[in-house]
Amino acid sequence: MGRLIKNPKINPGALSVQIPTVTTGQRPTGANGDIIYNATTGTFQMYDNGWGNVSTGTSTPGTVTFDTFQGDGTTLTFGNGLGNSLDGSTAANLSFTVADPTDILVFIGGVFQIPTVNYTVGGNTITFGSAPSGNDGQSNDHIITVIHGLNKLGE
Repeated sequence: MGRLIKNPKINPGALSVQIPTVTTGQRPTGANGDIIYNATTGTFQMYDNGWGNVSTGTSTPGTVTFDTFQGDGTTLTFGNGLGNSLDGSTAANLSFTVADPTDILVFIGGVFQIPTVNYTVGGNTITFGSAPSGNDGQSNDHIITVIHGLNKLGE
C-alpha cells in the first residue's frame, strides 16, 4: 500500500504547486513521472526514460493562424497566388512559410488531412494529391482550412 508523503510546497487550500527549479546541469537522474522546471531552457520537463520538454520555453503566447481557401475540383496547389481564397475573389496565399508538413493542421470540408499522404508543403504553398472539390452550394466540402502556430514541443 502506498504512503502519502506531504510536499512542503503544497499547503492546505493552496491554489498552485511549486515545481522544483533546477538548471540543466542540476537535473537529477530522474524517475519516470518526475517533473521539474529547467531554468536554463525556461521549460517544464518531465522524465520518461530521459528528460523531455512539456512546454515551449516561452511565456509569450504564440499566434495561431488560419488560412482558408476554396477548392474548385481541379486545382491541386494553393499559396503564392495559386488557387482561390475562400470567397473566390482573390488568389490564395499562405500567410506563413511551412518547412515541415507536420507543423500545420489541414482540413478539407472539416476532414483532417494526413501530412505527406494527402498533401505536401514547400515554402508558401500546399499541394494536395487530389483536387479538393468545388463549391456545390450545398456542402462545405470545398473549404480548405490550414492552421499554423500550434508549435511542436521540443526537447
